[in-house]
Amino acid sequence: MVINIKKLKIADLAGIEYYGSAGITARCLTALTMAIQAGDDAILRAFLLSDVDSSSKCGTHCFLLWPESSDPIVIKSGFASGYPGEGPRGLSSAMQILIRHNIDIEEYAVDASFIQRADSSCLTQSDLVFIEKLRPIRPIRYYDYILLRDDLRSYDDNLVKSLFVKNVPFSLIDNRIMDLAIDLQNNPDANLMTCYRRLEDIIRKRTGLDGESGSKLFSQAFLSSNAPLYWPELPEAEAKGRAALFTGVYMAYRNSRAHKENLTTIDDAIREFLMINQLFILEFEAQKQEILESN
Repeated sequence: MVINIKKLKIADLAGIEYYGSAGITARCLTALTMAIQAGDDAILRAFLLSDVDSSSKCGTHCFLLWPESSDPIVIKSGFASGYPGEGPRGLSSAMQILIRHNIDIEEYAVDASFIQRADSSCLTQSDLVFIEKLRPIRPIRYYDYILLRDDLRSYDDNLVKSLFVKNVPFSLIDNRIMDLAIDLQNNPDANLMTCYRRLEDIIRKRTGLDGESGSKLFSQAFLSSNAPLYWPELPEAEAKGRAALFTGVYMAYRNSRAHKENLTTIDDAIREFLMINQLFILEFEAQKQEILESN
């Protein structure tokens, strides 16, 4: 079906966001992961819209996602089924992503013109009404689109994880190490070591413990009698637990990094960075104790 743009009225168009590029599986998979990971609302439902040829069993597929409170999202038809290739592999990965994130899935049969309108970013209000009135495909067949690993006959969870962009969640980062977070992927080892040194410098400056470093510095800053830094109104056991995080992270990660070459993957670098970031947050929450000298 050829869409006659002149006959379309703006008022007829549905309020839908369109992601991905028709026929390009990689872009559509990236679009799906970004909609799940970076969207303002949780995705509650996913409609798999399928145009499957009954004779060849080959199909073209796109997704209609329903966030909790914002506009629906279309992931264009970079997905296929019924033959070996990138499109079916992409559809398999997309299904595993949705299942892994506990998103309810229903499959609906549509014709080629419907998918063409979705790919042309011009679905109408009547198209949404049409979908809502359709009966989902029964028996459920979308599990058949998932390509199981031959070795374990199970979903490939590592593949699904690898499709998501590895980014530091900047909204959670302490401002004092934001510069290192931005550049973490380019220089993971150097930036992690700078984080450790920067935290020690901050605590030395606050406490006056100029001659100390590492675990000994944190023990004196948080755990010694009349420790200069403390968390008000915390039970003693909880305060000791927080202090132990400082010494534990330095003993487990910083010391190793300081004394030998580390070939850090970006996954490991982000995890370690977030641990250090939590220490910065705990340090910021700690108050300086006024030590009263006796006459």
